[in-house]
Amino acid sequence: MAIFGQILLWIGFLGGSLACVSRLENKDDKWSTIPWGIYAAGAAVGIVGVVLIRIDKSQKSQASADSESDFETVRDSLQIVAQRIVELDEKLDEMTCEDVLEYIDEQCVPPCADFADGRHVLVNRFGTSVFAAVMTEFASGERYMNRAWSASADGYVDEVEKSVRYARTFFDAAVAELTKANQPQT
Repeated sequence: MAIFGQILLWIGFLGGSLACVSRLENKDDKWSTIPWGIYAAGAAVGIVGVVLIRIDKSQKSQASADSESDFETVRDSLQIVAQRIVELDEKLDEMTCEDVLEYIDEQCVPPCADFADGRHVLVNRFGTSVFAAVMTEFASGERYMNRAWSASADGYVDEVEKSVRYARTFFDAAVAELTKANQPQT
């Protein structure tokens, strides 16, 4: 909408300008030199362009406010899944493979899904380089969490422990990347 507004603004400006210089000046009545109908039409088109630009700016500032709450949801989801993987890692010695399956399904998958659903907020807020850094770590953590789930479904206890520890490392790294990106620049 902003581009269309800019186009209308410039068409209106140029149309009004051209209307003012399109005729030779009448020395006796200078005001009759300007074709006021064309000038008014150009001014109206320019005003519509300005209105569209302001509407677009207003919508973007509203989206920015919305993205702050969306960012908090994404950040919290990532922190929750990282904390739950830490808890799982600390409880592994006293859990059966079925307990691990249940824990991952009930405690880890929902915040992972919430984070993945809102990941576009990271691009809007920080750009693609931060998005790539955070998502690389998150995807690796999620992959190892899924590997732990599969290993527990198959009864491979050693693989469960190893995969949970790797998942913990990657989720912690994702949280660190996001925290670093969200620090104020000095």
